[in-house]
Amino acid sequence: MKYKFSVEDDVVSLKYKDKEFTFKTNVKLISEMQGLVMKARIQMIQDMAKEGQTIKDLTIETKKDGKTYYDNSNKAELEKIYQEKVTLEFFNKKCEDIFGMDIAGLMQDIGLSTEEEGNQFSNDFISYLSGNIPR
Repeated sequence: MKYKFSVEDDVVSLKYKDKEFTFKTNVKLISEMQGLVMKARIQMIQDMAKEGQTIKDLTIETKKDGKTYYDNSNKAELEKIYQEKVTLEFFNKKCEDIFGMDIAGLMQDIGLSTEEEGNQFSNDFISYLSGNIPR
């Protein structure tokens, strides 16, 4: 394994190569993470308002056989894009605070070279940062 997370007395350590970093999770950090979806939705609504649009503009209404159907797939897709953007910004900031580099720089420093390794590291980091420590 190219890196290892460990926990002792509520302090998380990340070790790789000859480096070691430590951090603690806390209630403030966990509540910030839980607020990411709401923050993304607010940002999306604000951006749409600047363009003179509303959430309702993303819904496609179709009338067929006397019934009205609503397709919200555009709204769901745009929300997903905003959530990914806000989440990446949040974790980049946390990486810079803890490790002194953004997530891409950290992965490169560790030597993660495949998308699979990067995804696994991201999932591990999110788990340890949020206090959902694998047993």
